[in-house]
Amino acid sequence: MPHSRKAAPLHATLSADETPEVLMDDDIMRATDAEVATARAETRSAFENRALMYAAMLDTLEAELGLERATELMKGAIYQRGIEVGRRYADAVAAGDLSGVADLFVSGSPCEGGLFEPSVAEEPRDGRVVLQMTACPLVDAWRDAGYPPERVDLLCEIAAAVDYGTFEGAGLDLEFLERLPSEGCRSCRLELKLRG
Repeated sequence: MPHSRKAAPLHATLSADETPEVLMDDDIMRATDAEVATARAETRSAFENRALMYAAMLDTLEAELGLERATELMKGAIYQRGIEVGRRYADAVAAGDLSGVADLFVSGSPCEGGLFEPSVAEEPRDGRVVLQMTACPLVDAWRDAGYPPERVDLLCEIAAAVDYGTFEGAGLDLEFLERLPSEGCRSCRLELKLRG
């Protein structure tokens, strides 16, 4: 059930020199800022939880099936989810509009880009565009949980299957030029190319 709150009676909060419109605008802005901050924190927490679930799944599957098979199964399932996500890019890809793809990538990032800090690293040219993300709540969660760098890198590789599914499913070729957890890298850089 959605949370709702009642506004205080206007007469109880007005001073002699305030107008109802100003007070309401200020109250709305304070409430909106607080709600946005809460929503961002909850969204970040959900991504961190996802990261830790991936780690727990990998640990469990690895114990039963071995690392190679566990990795393969997780990538396959996550890739399939990416294909579903990739439908939002289909029209832009069909039109050969890599600027449109880049715009969708940046504008569709959670919390107005606050979690992954997406941007266009290299503008579309000759059928390719390079996108980048300079932050990742999943990588942060794995590091904060104490996973060693090589495990963080593997978990990132597994999680990146969603990106492969998204863009390959939309009809693009994807290559990671850099991945955030790799030594010396400060961003994830995704090179997308039109096919054909």
